[in-house]
Amino acid sequence: MANEDVKKLTDDVGELKAGFTRIAETLADLVRQSSHEAATRFQGTAEETWAEAKQKFEGVKQKIHEEPVTAAVAAFGIGLLLGILLGRR
Repeated sequence: MANEDVKKLTDDVGELKAGFTRIAETLADLVRQSSHEAATRFQGTAEETWAEAKQKFEGVKQKIHEEPVTAAVAAFGIGLLLGILLGRR
């Protein structure tokens, strides 16, 4: 009777180990899928952001080309303001 109980307990522990192994594998698969999906979303967002930044840069370049004097005065004003703000430190 005691041998049967020990055998049953050993079998149960073995099944429990196998169950934990399956759970760990399932969790690892979930983490891999989630990280892959997150990387894919990040890449898509990064590409959209880069495309938008390039578009805005082209717009600024075009505006500077169309109105160089206004752009130079604006750049001078911004530089003067930054000089005053940073010069106080």
